[in-house]
Amino acid sequence: MRLYCMRFLYNKSAILHRNAIIIGDVHFGMEERLREEGIYDETLSERIFNDIKKLILKTGAKKLIIAGDVKDNILELDWKTLDILRRLSQIASITIIKGNHDGGIEKCETFGITIAPAGGIVYEKIGIMHGHSWPNENLMKCNYLISAHQHPQVAFIDRSGRIHKEAVWLVAEPDRKNIKKHYKMFNERIRLVMMPAFNPLVGSTINIRKEKQLGPVFNNKLFKLNDALVIRLDGCLVGKLKDINIKE
Repeated sequence: MRLYCMRFLYNKSAILHRNAIIIGDVHFGMEERLREEGIYDETLSERIFNDIKKLILKTGAKKLIIAGDVKDNILELDWKTLDILRRLSQIASITIIKGNHDGGIEKCETFGITIAPAGGIVYEKIGIMHGHSWPNENLMKCNYLISAHQHPQVAFIDRSGRIHKEAVWLVAEPDRKNIKKHYKMFNERIRLVMMPAFNPLVGSTINIRKEKQLGPVFNNKLFKLNDALVIRLDGCLVGKLKDINIKE
């Protein structure tokens, strides 16, 4: 699906915009936390690396923008994440927007990787942030604001009554009245794009229960979450979030 001049890549939690791949919530090094839970998937980070590499090579992108939570360990930069970032830096120019899991991520600057603040960046007229903190004022002047952090999934009920979950995109319209409380200047036609996590094991089901920690943008109702369009990774429009809510 195309929005403005950016494109949701088919069946991928990634955006292609100009010559950049945009992803978020990669959570490299998640294997350690999984082991503590009794789950052993020792090749997870390597598979994610290969998926990113294939996207870069297939699209011919020159840049990789990671919208936060590059790693799973909140405080430390583990050796596995550091090695993967080193290898990725050899095939694309990388910008990392700091997420709440990215403590110590500055160590990877030695590979020529750019670290941007949590308030986000403007790249080719679109705003990109992680989502756990307030977006910079310049981002609110863009046509689109890309946010990670929430890693949205939607639960669907099949004909047999069983619930299955899948990652989705959400596109939400602004609540101009609430935005004016926090920003003096903004694009009144701005749309927020909530992107699914690139790590396939990370997700929050948003149509069963409303998560309390969506970040300041949603907690302060700057965008109309219930009226957000829900789009599957294959590009199919499901409808509005409020129309597919499931009661527990």
